[in-house]
Amino acid sequence: MIDIILDGGSFMIYQSRIFHLFKPKDTFFQLSRTEVIYGLKWRVFWLILFSTVIFTVEGLFGIGSTSISRSLTLDSKDIFEWHKALFVIGKVLSGIIYSVCILYIPSLFFSIFADVSYRKSVVIQAFVLFILLLEQISYILLVMIFNLDWYSSPLSLGVIGQYITSIPFIIALFGSLSIFKFWGIYIQYKGLCSLSEKNRLPLFLMVVIINFIFWGFTALLTYIDFYRLL
Repeated sequence: MIDIILDGGSFMIYQSRIFHLFKPKDTFFQLSRTEVIYGLKWRVFWLILFSTVIFTVEGLFGIGSTSISRSLTLDSKDIFEWHKALFVIGKVLSGIIYSVCILYIPSLFFSIFADVSYRKSVVIQAFVLFILLLEQISYILLVMIFNLDWYSSPLSLGVIGQYITSIPFIIALFGSLSIFKFWGIYIQYKGLCSLSEKNRLPLFLMVVIINFIFWGFTALLTYIDFYRLL
């Protein structure tokens, strides 16, 4: 944070840096006192680009292409290659949409219901998006090294879910409950506690509800067999 002296007064500039998330207490204290946020647009741009690259890599390696793989023995080579190209394009778009949704949708709710500046809410979500992109990288490593699906990650409750039930939606929902997601909840909660004057319990409940909606939506997308819908 930078103090600028102007006409006998001062105002504070917060310089947005992703790795500030490892010092949440100091970071959000500084953010709560600042009037100007510097570098946020560029941080958002690089995060969206980073997300797009990660999802594109997933597409190139065929991660999450189970439904397309089923068509290998049914379709001609040309059609199958076309399906693979569409899958990669879909992954590129998914990377953009995913990052934009994580950055801006929760920020809107935080701004409305927690009385937090929208731009400051986006700063919080930039930290969360970075954490979730680390999770996406862990999925790639799990597939490449151990040939495990994302919902079988040892860093989530997906394995426990598979012991409890065979229902795909429930397994995917448990798989969404990972240490990365809980880390993201912690960052959101700490950020809102520093920036909002609301009581902590309503803030915590709001964060949990918003995240459960996202997790449920993720599980639903995994449960749906889009290839059958084509």
